[in-house]
Amino acid sequence: MNKKITIKSISQQDKTVKASININGHEEIVTTLFNENCAPYISLKSIDPYVIGFLYFAMNYGYDIESKLPISEELYYNLHFHFIDSLIQANPNFHRVQINAPLTQANNISFNNKNIVATGISCGVDSLYTIATHGKQSSIPSDYKLNALCFFNVGAAMKGNYEPSALIEGRKKLAQTFAEEYGYKFLYVESNIHFIINKYAPYSHVENHTYMALFCCLHLQNGIAKYYYSSGYTIKDFSIIKEGNKELDAAHYDLLTLSIASINGCKFYSIGSTTTRLNKVSYLCNYPPAYKYLNVCVNEVQNDNKCFKCIRTILEIDAVGDITKFNKVFDINEYQSNFNWYLRRLYIDCKLKKDPLLQEVYPYFKYKISLTFKLKTIFSIIINKLLRKNG
Repeated sequence: MNKKITIKSISQQDKTVKASININGHEEIVTTLFNENCAPYISLKSIDPYVIGFLYFAMNYGYDIESKLPISEELYYNLHFHFIDSLIQANPNFHRVQINAPLTQANNISFNNKNIVATGISCGVDSLYTIATHGKQSSIPSDYKLNALCFFNVGAAMKGNYEPSALIEGRKKLAQTFAEEYGYKFLYVESNIHFIINKYAPYSHVENHTYMALFCCLHLQNGIAKYYYSSGYTIKDFSIIKEGNKELDAAHYDLLTLSIASINGCKFYSIGSTTTRLNKVSYLCNYPPAYKYLNVCVNEVQNDNKCFKCIRTILEIDAVGDITKFNKVFDINEYQSNFNWYLRRLYIDCKLKKDPLLQEVYPYFKYKISLTFKLKTIFSIIINKLLRKNG
C-alpha cells in the first residue's frame, strides 16, 4: 500500500493561509504568509498549489496525493496524462503518483481580471536579465511587460534544518528597494512547506525550486496572468534524467514543468534558456540598474568577492564588460589587487575540478594562465596537502 499525502483543509485568516495536511498518518500544517500587495490575488479554490508543491517529493519517495477538495481539471490532466509519465519514463525508480481528488473547471469570466505580469527577483544574473529584457523600458509588446516583482521565501536559503534570517531579510530588502525604485508592485510570499518536506526526506532546493515557485504563484491565481521564470540553463541542457544519486536540477526541465502548470488563464514562461550565461552578463553590462543591485553571494547579504558565485560573476563581468561599472556591488580594488588569486581559483575549479559552470568564461583568461602559472598552482596544492597530512 502506497504512502499518502492527504490535503484535508485550506483556510485563510487575513494574509495567512493554512493547509491541514496528513503525511502518511502524521498531521502537519503548511503555513503560507503573504504581504498586503498579494491579498487581492489569493485563491483558495483548489488544491493546485499543494499538489505542485509536494509533487517531486511524492514522485521521489513513493506518495500518492488525495483530497476531498478539488484540483483544477486542467492541472490534473496535464500531470496525470503528460508530466508524471514523462519523468517516470526517464526515471523508472520514480513513483507514479496517483492524484485522487474531485475536479473543478476554471471560471473563464475571471480570466479578464488577471492583470499581473510578474517574475521573481533575487537580483542575481538570471533574475536581472529577465527584468532587463521584459521590464518597463524593454521593447516587448506592452501586454507582456512586467508590472510586478516577486520574492518567494520557500527554501532557497535553507541550510540543513535552518534558514539564516539575516541573509533572507537582507535579500528581501534589496529586492523590495529595487521594486520601489523602478515602479514595480512587490509581491512577497513565504511558507514552511520545505521544512515539512525536510521532516520526511532531505529537502533539496536544487531539485525543487521550480515547484516551490509554482507553489507560490498558484496561490495567486486570481491575479497572475503571466509569470516569467528565470532559467539557469540553456535549452540544449534540457534533461529529465536523474543520474544515480546526483541531484536533478529542476532548471534542466523547467520548460516542461512551466508548460504543464500554465492553467486557468495563467501562463508561465521560461526566460533566458535561449541564450548563454555570458550573453546575459554582457547584456547586464549595459543595464544600469545592475550596477548597484547585482547580488549573487551565497554567504553574505552583500557580495563578498570570495564565494564561488561571486568569483564566477566578477570574472564573467571582467571578460565581457567594464568591471569598474560594478564598483558599488563588488570590491573592484580587491579583485584587481589580487587578480592572480582569482586566476588560480579559475584554473583549479575549471580545469582540475571540472566545474561545468566555468567552462564558458575560461577561454577569456587562458592566455594569462601560462604553463609556469599552472605548475606553480599544482605544486602549491601538493605542498598544502602534505602540510595538512603531516600537521
